[in-house]
Amino acid sequence: MYPMQLQSGDTIGIISPASPQRDEQRLYAGIQYLENKGFSVQLGQYALAHYGGYLAGTDEERASDIMAMFTNPEIKAILCARGGYGTPRLLSLLDYDIIAENPKIFVGFSDTTALQCALYTYAGLVTFSGAMPSVDMVDFDSWSEKVFWQALMSPESLGELQQPAPIQSLIEGKARGRLMGGNLSMLASLCGTPFAPQWEDCILVCEDVGEEPYRVDRLFTQLALSGVFDQIAGIAFGQFTDSAQRPTSVPQRSVQEICKEFASIAQKPAIMNLQYGHTSQKWTLPLGAIAEIDGTNGTMKITREI
Repeated sequence: MYPMQLQSGDTIGIISPASPQRDEQRLYAGIQYLENKGFSVQLGQYALAHYGGYLAGTDEERASDIMAMFTNPEIKAILCARGGYGTPRLLSLLDYDIIAENPKIFVGFSDTTALQCALYTYAGLVTFSGAMPSVDMVDFDSWSEKVFWQALMSPESLGELQQPAPIQSLIEGKARGRLMGGNLSMLASLCGTPFAPQWEDCILVCEDVGEEPYRVDRLFTQLALSGVFDQIAGIAFGQFTDSAQRPTSVPQRSVQEICKEFASIAQKPAIMNLQYGHTSQKWTLPLGAIAEIDGTNGTMKITREI
């Protein structure tokens, strides 16, 4: 299901399904931004909660906020305030039948990847991987802001992606399929669970932050051993930020080299340098929609087809 686009004046719900707000003023600044754009904002009951140090409320509290937002007819879009850690703990607590009966825009990235995969797997809902209020809307990059509202408010598809830094060719050929993925660490953590995406004929999009090269290698190896690279139609590598090599007695490689190696192993059309992930400039991507990539010419196209 592709949710209805957002309209000016609609009410946006904000939840914290993962980690708590370290600086509540950042969230309030994001709320002010949304209100200045003409939207009403409703905070989840536990959006400012803290539990166990790194969680924004208990699992039951955070899951109840998600369900409350989906069942409230006044809420037209749900934005995750931030990522961090915690959404995998919620996946078995949600009523996906009720969510499927109340489809609406859902936006997040990073740790929320696990939740977005589950929402597509069990509710068939296309969700948006993109900017979050506490992370991006305090000082919204102008290009990212433009594509964010285009993705959520325009009835038209994103079409062929034009970004500030060119997309790079990696493995030649064209591929078309459902766009699935998100944060690489979260995708690896779902392997072997019932919440993992059905990867057959999908375009895998992936990114990560703060992972050393050998850890990125391990995460890709887990996907490979789980059969993901055998099933997908193509790969779009996003940004792997803050992946600097730390002093070690073992020689290291760049993350870019590791991406190229696993693309070669997959032998599927592949592109890299997609402006997507833990970076100020990011696409807002509809996970579950149809994407087309051209690994020969370095292009990617998004349609509203499902």
